Amino acid sequence: MKAFKTKSIIPYGQVELDDEGAAYNTAWHSNAAVLSEVGTLQVEFRYLAKITGRMEYATHAMRALDALLKIGTQDGLYPTLIQNIQVRPSFANDEISIGAMGDSFYEYLLKLWLQGGKEETKYRRAYDRAMKGIMDKLIHISRPNYLTYVAELKYGKIIHKMDHLACFLGGNLVLGAYTHPEGIESSEAQRQLKTGKQLAYTCYQMYSRFDSGLSPEYVDFRNGKNDFEKGRDAPYYLLRPEVSETMFILYHLTKDPVYREWGWEIFQAIEEQTKTDSAYAAIKDVDTMEKEDRMESFFMAETLKYLYLLQNDNHTIDLLNTHVFNTEAHPLKILSLEPLHIYIPTYIRLPTDK
Repeated sequence: MKAFKTKSIIPYGQVELDDEGAAYNTAWHSNAAVLSEVGTLQVEFRYLAKITGRMEYATHAMRALDALLKIGTQDGLYPTLIQNIQVRPSFANDEISIGAMGDSFYEYLLKLWLQGGKEETKYRRAYDRAMKGIMDKLIHISRPNYLTYVAELKYGKIIHKMDHLACFLGGNLVLGAYTHPEGIESSEAQRQLKTGKQLAYTCYQMYSRFDSGLSPEYVDFRNGKNDFEKGRDAPYYLLRPEVSETMFILYHLTKDPVYREWGWEIFQAIEEQTKTDSAYAAIKDVDTMEKEDRMESFFMAETLKYLYLLQNDNHTIDLLNTHVFNTEAHPLKILSLEPLHIYIPTYIRLPTDK
């Protein structure tokens, strides 16, 4: 809990685990916390509070998120670095990313609302504002084949690149549409649903358009003859889970078999291109297919889990009624907040409130 001992309540990013160890921000952003780290504690810490009976876990994590949300934005989008060494937290850069350093902050706005039994409406409002901001400002269409993608925004300039990490957004948007307070047929839910499905198709294309059947770490959209090309400084494939996650969520909710088929293609490419005698290897370049001597832990914890669930209907996971996945693909049961007396933070007025 020493990570939360900051003036701003926004936690540090690193902690030394021995009793006398310190907590601090990572050296290259020593005065700031990372958005996705600050906003990706709450689902786990609330569940930890439930099973241990120690409510301080939930209290610290939720107060950190509330302190961040109180800063407020015009469009629901938050920069990737948050100054956390002063009493009043503030934005530390002007870079908006739905991929690296931003992704799971937006994911958890929805999942907190779901985990809490849809009682904490301020998180749903914050989520819907953020999704509108993304769809209004960051969603673009490529040429010549009209692929929908989510760009980045750096100091007011659109950067036409899409991380593999950002492919979680397709599943998140569709889950948000199916659980929308105004119903799946509402205009906002339909917009989220349509955009989520379009992003899922683009993410599938990020795999299928390369001869190896694997996606690079990110792609650049240049409106050339091929819509996109692999990132020049990140041609590698790390066995990431975000596309498998989106395929599982879309199949689970829509039952459209195309998502199962796309997921099977991705699995076959992984099996053919990355398997070794002892494990599965990251790939240095999706064109040359040279293997690296490493396998990230998220491959087994997330990628394979989602691919398995995608092909197997014989499970009890129910994303609409009983379960929420944390960002590392661990299914957790929906919480009943009131009987547990888990910290439900004070109301935060959002700019769209009357």
